[in-house]
Amino acid sequence: MTITSPSNQASNQIRWLQVWSLASVQGAISLTWIVYRVYLPKFIEQVFAYPPNQAQQFAELLLVIETAIAVIVEPLFGGLSDRWQRWYSSRMPLIVAGVIASTALFIALPAFVVFGGSNEIVRLILPSLAVLWALVMATFRSPVICLLASFAGATQLPLAGSVLTLVGGFVGAIRPLATKFILALGAPAAFAIASFTLLAGVAGLRSAMIYIPKNLNPALENAEPFKIRDFLSNLVVVMLVGGAIGLGMRLLMGDVLPRSLKADLTGFTGLSFEVLMGSALIIQALLAVGTGQISKFIDNKRLMIFSLGGIAAGLGLLAGGYGAIASLIAILLILGFLSAVNNGMVAFALTMVPNSLGGLTVGTFFGGLSGAIALFGYLVPKSSEMLSTPNAILLTVIAFLLAGVGIALGERITRRVSFE
Repeated sequence: MTITSPSNQASNQIRWLQVWSLASVQGAISLTWIVYRVYLPKFIEQVFAYPPNQAQQFAELLLVIETAIAVIVEPLFGGLSDRWQRWYSSRMPLIVAGVIASTALFIALPAFVVFGGSNEIVRLILPSLAVLWALVMATFRSPVICLLASFAGATQLPLAGSVLTLVGGFVGAIRPLATKFILALGAPAAFAIASFTLLAGVAGLRSAMIYIPKNLNPALENAEPFKIRDFLSNLVVVMLVGGAIGLGMRLLMGDVLPRSLKADLTGFTGLSFEVLMGSALIIQALLAVGTGQISKFIDNKRLMIFSLGGIAAGLGLLAGGYGAIASLIAILLILGFLSAVNNGMVAFALTMVPNSLGGLTVGTFFGGLSGAIALFGYLVPKSSEMLSTPNAILLTVIAFLLAGVGIALGERITRRVSFE
């Protein structure tokens, strides 16, 4: 069987304008989630009259439910966007519709809390509206991200992905560094800013898409139909790798790294945990630029396998408890290898199937990632209390090594077909 790669070899260059436009949309999506996660416990506390701890627990339960919903929605709408691409030669109408609907729901959240007060109707509407908003948000992430295949050649995808990692890291640093500022803005202003940023990002992406000639757009060139059942094994591998990486990142960024920063580096550096965590995210984002350049010389799957092994080795050094300097070195190594993994995730998913199934495979990857995070959140609702640091590190190592095994399996599977 011969399948077409996500990028035309005749156009194996990166279209930077479109890549940066895509990164701005991803950053805007991350910003809306940051604002939502900051304010959701406050909304619950206000509407339900819960104490802060109980409000936080309710918010975490809603987040687990929303993440679980993405397991189904992401592949479903990713596959739908593939059909939309074949029918109408563009995924943008589906993306724009999803963004407009999610923005309307997003603005409605603080409006119901501010104007609705604390009554039974608002108590019923708030959780339902929050879950509905999360569902709509999941409808357009995969169609958006799979556009990367139209902006870079197959061998250039990880380098293009480094821009997404760079922007995502800087936006992600907002939460630990600027939570107080976001709260000081007030819910109406914070939600309005995030909504406007998302709308502006999608408008910019839509404008940038105009500058891609149709005959050079790989997503439009490939008219050959492919059956999903012919690539079920590929999609299963993509989902398993996404799940393993999702679990590993949840443990690393949610448990292992915060504990290490608090235990070893807050006292050593004299900096607060929030500053250290924000700095770690920024460093990881900046390192993505260097690892993106390395990806030009090493096959992405091999680089990811090596990087996942490097993360495991860094965690082993971190578990040794050799002091603050050793912990700092281990954390920097882990962040560097993690940036390479982040750069290559979408590229890995896209190169596992033909271009006509790009939305489905990206949705499957994110579905696996979301599923692992949701399952972990359900089984281990209080990981800081239920997992000791050595056990958290061990589970993180296992998750990343399993991801490496999955990628190696994916490489074997794709060797059976010809990518032209």
